[in-house]
Amino acid sequence: MWDSGRWCAEWRLSTDIRRTADEYHLSLRGLLQEAGLRMVERAVVASVVPLLTPVFVRAAGSVAHHPALEVSPPGYGMGVDYDPPESLGADRFVNALAAWHLVHGPVVVVDVGTTATIDAVSADGRFLGGSIAPGPHFLTQALAQGTARLPHIPPVIPDFAIGRRTADAIAAGVGHGFVGMVRELVAWARQVTGESAEVVLTGGWAGRLRPHLGFAARLEPRLTLEGLRVAAEWAAAHDPGWTRD
Repeated sequence: MWDSGRWCAEWRLSTDIRRTADEYHLSLRGLLQEAGLRMVERAVVASVVPLLTPVFVRAAGSVAHHPALEVSPPGYGMGVDYDPPESLGADRFVNALAAWHLVHGPVVVVDVGTTATIDAVSADGRFLGGSIAPGPHFLTQALAQGTARLPHIPPVIPDFAIGRRTADAIAAGVGHGFVGMVRELVAWARQVTGESAEVVLTGGWAGRLRPHLGFAARLEPRLTLEGLRVAAEWAAAHDPGWTRD
């Protein structure tokens, strides 16, 4: 929830394709009431779950003064060099949009969570492309499911590179291997954006990853929310029909 120039409330809801727009509406309404709000001015949606996108748009619009804005590429002041542009995930697009507005120059966006995405944005605000790789949880899960004797362990980045037990060996391989992968993908992205491009980190693993990268990176936990805000402000300025009563 953005109000008076700051993020004043933030919630996380589970994604369930069985839930209806009415059920999500009730959840949103309850959260707003808990925060002391009866109605919001504008609602913005960026969804990567096609089956639920219309549900989210309807639910968000039901608690807002204006119809919900569904953000998808291209647009909002950012060009997209992707084939086709609309196949770019809305999450990657809004992250790139936010990072470019924060940096005001070339930027590499690193989102590390379930998956790892490393995306490149030019100095003039064009999404140039990126890479998608498995996140740490996928890596440990794949080892456990694809082998007969390797256990499933929570992924970490340990302070050792050589394990003396199987679990430690997995931790070292996955943790430091993941760090090395991100380093290499960032290096490749900077060959496109230029070596001076700033790196912006977001996602659940961003804080754990940053100390091990070996280069400066800006930590932005709310990058996706910032992208939604930027898109909403652009739409309000360029699409009067969205905010017309």
